[in-house]
Amino acid sequence: MKVLVTGMRGTVAPVLAQALQAGGDSVAPWDRSRRPVDDPDAVRFFIHAESPGLFCHLAMGSPDWTEWAAQACAEKNVPFLYVSSVSIYGAAQTGPFTPADLPVPDDDYGRYKLECERRVRAVHPRAHVVRIGWQIGDRPGGNQMVDYLDRASREQGRIDASIRWFPGCSFLPDTAAALAHIAKKLPPGLYHLDGNPGLNFFEIASALNVLLGRPWNVAAVAGLVQNRRMVDPRVPVASIRHRLLHRETP
Repeated sequence: MKVLVTGMRGTVAPVLAQALQAGGDSVAPWDRSRRPVDDPDAVRFFIHAESPGLFCHLAMGSPDWTEWAAQACAEKNVPFLYVSSVSIYGAAQTGPFTPADLPVPDDDYGRYKLECERRVRAVHPRAHVVRIGWQIGDRPGGNQMVDYLDRASREQGRIDASIRWFPGCSFLPDTAAALAHIAKKLPPGLYHLDGNPGLNFFEIASALNVLLGRPWNVAAVAGLVQNRRMVDPRVPVASIRHRLLHRETP
């Protein structure tokens, strides 16, 4: 089927597009330079004209755009996938979080994501809303963990990795596969997608250092105390432990 995907210049959407195409779907990217997102009529016209079998919204943009897109899809009975973030939980909140836990965001990004969630669910009751954690790629570049680690190593000479920080995270290909599965196979609703079974940041960074053959100096510290993990037994996402311990690159 045709899948309309936003955010193709980002981190997750291109990998999701590859997973969809590998499964036989055709992917139509939303090019904001050609298709305006600040006019509700234009948003509705484009979606109705494209008539996708699935809409996957991963792009940053105004909550209005998110709401208009979800509304247009609801009008045409098009399944809608919105990708949110663990950042909707504030720093004072302690995981592992379940979808039933009330989020209390404490920064602009978290509040933005939660507002988009609220609007999607209000206008498209059969939408899928999926919260994901920090993504793990296989090389520096993009907004993901390996890029952060590589930058920290270059700028600081070492990576201070807390043994008391448990991030919500998953490898990009596993995230993409799980997102496609949720959108196509699971009932509409709110989901958590997290592949961390309980590893701390020092364990993850150290294992990535070996897995990817990087020259990082990873130091164990105890400064950041946080559990940002998410749990949801309904979501079939591969454990990061499998890739890290089996030395399999994405």
